[in-house]
Amino acid sequence: MNQRQRVEFHASCGHLMSAPADRAEQDVRCPHCHQVVRAPSADVPYASPVLAPDPAPAGAAEPTALTALYVTALMAGVLGAALVYLVMFNEFSESELVTITPLWLFPIVFGLYGFVSQRLLRRIAAGRAGTLGQAARMSIDVAGLWAAVVLFPFLVLRWRSSLLVSLAAAVFWAVLLWLFFALLFPTL
Repeated sequence: MNQRQRVEFHASCGHLMSAPADRAEQDVRCPHCHQVVRAPSADVPYASPVLAPDPAPAGAAEPTALTALYVTALMAGVLGAALVYLVMFNEFSESELVTITPLWLFPIVFGLYGFVSQRLLRRIAAGRAGTLGQAARMSIDVAGLWAAVVLFPFLVLRWRSSLLVSLAAAVFWAVLLWLFFALLFPTL
């Protein structure tokens, strides 16, 4: 069995990529960072050297602690929604369901936006974007224009703290949720 030759190289994000040899010296998209990089010619293995990571700064524990906070919030929100809608749904009236919706929705929003903001802030730290808005626009370019609705808070905020961005996004979605219930269910 004759296997096609492949060219291996490192993308600008540092991940090892592999492309068919016939794609040498052509643009390919990294599956990890979604940046377009040029595949080297087949006779140049490992074209882009990977730089050793910098030593961890003094505040390096903060992202891990924040990630744990986002995971906990996300899990609590999903478990809360499952409890309400799969176990206790018949015990609540419509107005009670509307009232308890923020109790499971906001932890989910907070956790998801925390993860997304950490990823966007890593793009800034890696030098692939200068602002949070630029990093969000990169995601919109990849995902499509519909993603602008979800990424809207990132387009207008200038903070470089995933915690502040997550809190602001939760407030943004709180206002949208309130408008939704006020317009569709004004009597509840």
